[in-house]
Amino acid sequence: MKAFVRSSIHKSLLDILVDPVSKEPLEVKEHRSERGSIIEGVLQSPSGNAYEIRDGIPRFVLTEDQDQRQTERSFGYQWKQRTAYDSKASMTFSREWLVRRYGFASAAQMQRYFAERECILDAGCGSGYSASLWLDSAWQGGGTAQWFGADISEAIDVAPDRLNGIPGLHFLQADVRQLPFAEQTFDVIFSEGVLHHTPSTERALKSLVPLLRPGGEIMFYVYRKKGPIREFADDYIRSIVSALPPEQASTMLRPLTKLGQSLAELHNNVEVKEDVPYLGIKAGRYDVQRLIYWNFAKMFWNEELSFDENHLTNFDWYSPRYSFRQTEEDVRRWCAEIGLSIFHFDTEEAGFTVRAVKN
Repeated sequence: MKAFVRSSIHKSLLDILVDPVSKEPLEVKEHRSERGSIIEGVLQSPSGNAYEIRDGIPRFVLTEDQDQRQTERSFGYQWKQRTAYDSKASMTFSREWLVRRYGFASAAQMQRYFAERECILDAGCGSGYSASLWLDSAWQGGGTAQWFGADISEAIDVAPDRLNGIPGLHFLQADVRQLPFAEQTFDVIFSEGVLHHTPSTERALKSLVPLLRPGGEIMFYVYRKKGPIREFADDYIRSIVSALPPEQASTMLRPLTKLGQSLAELHNNVEVKEDVPYLGIKAGRYDVQRLIYWNFAKMFWNEELSFDENHLTNFDWYSPRYSFRQTEEDVRRWCAEIGLSIFHFDTEEAGFTVRAVKN
C-alpha cells in the first residue's frame, strides 16, 4: 500500500462516507486516535480501494479527464488568491447577489433556512467563499445542522481556514460527479456555479440528485447561453488562455480587464433603437461597457472593487477549460427528467438560479 502522510478526519464525517467507486463502507487503516474525536490514517473499502487523508481532508478525486484536471488546477490557483476577493466591498457585492438570486430576503434568512436542515452538501464549495457569505460562528442557532463541503480542487485546503471556528462543518476533496456518499444522504444540496465546470452540466446535475432525500431541495446556479458573438469570443479567448499555466493565463488576461476598466470609466450610454435579434441584443439604453460586456466579450469591471478583484472575475470566466452555458429550456427539461419540481427560477443575463424539490 502507498505510504500516505498521517492526518486527521472527524468521526462524524467518516460515518457517512462510502467508496465513490464501489459504494461500500470505508474504514480507517493505519490509524490512531487522538483526543477521542479525531482519527488519522488511510480510508479503505472491502474492495481494497484506498484514499488518502491529508491535512485532515479525505481525498477522493479519481478523474483522468485532462480537461477536468486543467479546470481543477485553474480553480485551485484562483481560490488561493484570497487578497483578490476577500475585501469588504467584494463580499458585500457577492452576498447581495447570492441572497437575491436564491430568493431570500437577507443573508440572515438564508442562514436560518440552512440551520433548520439536517444534512447539507455544498457541492463544489471551492475555498468556502459562497458559504462564508452567510455562515458565521452562530449559524446553527442551537440546531444540529451538519454542512459537508466538497471540491475537486486544492481550493478545499483554503476552506477550513476561511471557515475556522464555525461548528458542524466537514471538508473533502472530491469530484461532484463521483462523490463518496450513499444515496439519499442529504436533505439539501447547494451547488453555486459549479455544474457547468464539468464535462457535462446535465450529467453533473443528474449525478447529484440520487444523493438527495425524497422531498429534499437542490439549489444551483449555472451559466446562461449568450448571444452568438459573445459566445464565439468567449470560446476563442478560452481556447488560448486555458492552454496556459494559471499564472500565465492571469497575466495574459490583464489587458482585457484594463479594457473593461477603460470602457467603464467613459460613463457613456448608447441607445439601441430596435432589437437586433440575430445578435441577441434588445432595444434599450445601455452603458457602453455593459453593452460590450453582455454581447461581445466578457470584460468585467465594477468600480467598487479593486483591480485584482475585477481581474479575478475575468480569470474565473476564461481560464477553466470546462465552462459551459445553457438555455432555460435545457435546465427546465433536465429537472423534469430527473424528478425535480422547480419552485424558484431566477433568470439573469449571466445565468439561471434554481431551487427545486425532489419528488
